[in-house]
Amino acid sequence: MAIGLLIVEDHAVVREGLVRLLARQPDLEIVGVAGTGTEALTLLAQECADVVLLDIALPGESGLELIPAVRECCPAANVLLLSMYAEPEVGAAALDRGAKGLVSKTASVEELMCAIRAVARGETLAVRDPLTAREREILRRIAGGSTNEEIAQSLAIQPKTVEGHCQRIMTKLDIHTRAGLVAYGRRASSQQKLF
Repeated sequence: MAIGLLIVEDHAVVREGLVRLLARQPDLEIVGVAGTGTEALTLLAQECADVVLLDIALPGESGLELIPAVRECCPAANVLLLSMYAEPEVGAAALDRGAKGLVSKTASVEELMCAIRAVARGETLAVRDPLTAREREILRRIAGGSTNEEIAQSLAIQPKTVEGHCQRIMTKLDIHTRAGLVAYGRRASSQQKLF
């Protein structure tokens, strides 16, 4: 039996691309396509989907905020969030609200299909923290305003080692400036998801 899929994505080009790609899958049946949370809930009230592929950045309310309403409207539906940035703290927040996982918009079709199939089986996708304990510690100190030299002194390592850690953190998080690292670290710290 095919997996009934509801696609909820506000950008028409992305939405149409997802429909074209996923409609080719023999084990999928697209039961609805929506551009807003309201449209999604209306469609779910008419026909419950096995999987709701839910964009996190919807107009009005975010996909995160919509998860409880989706679960209430269609308890059998398994929610898979779709995000431009699959940050660990966002994935953790999604799981807390009842989603089964988070997949990045940069994922390949194969990765997306694996995620949809796993969620359809009721599996929860693990949200992995890409950072090591040392990298999290350095990010916490960067978010606190410490310089590389101050971090190196407090951790009894060389400033060049701190610089190397910073480069790896930026690569893993797809952040390209120190200001971006500070903002990410402060946001993660305030949500108590990273530290």
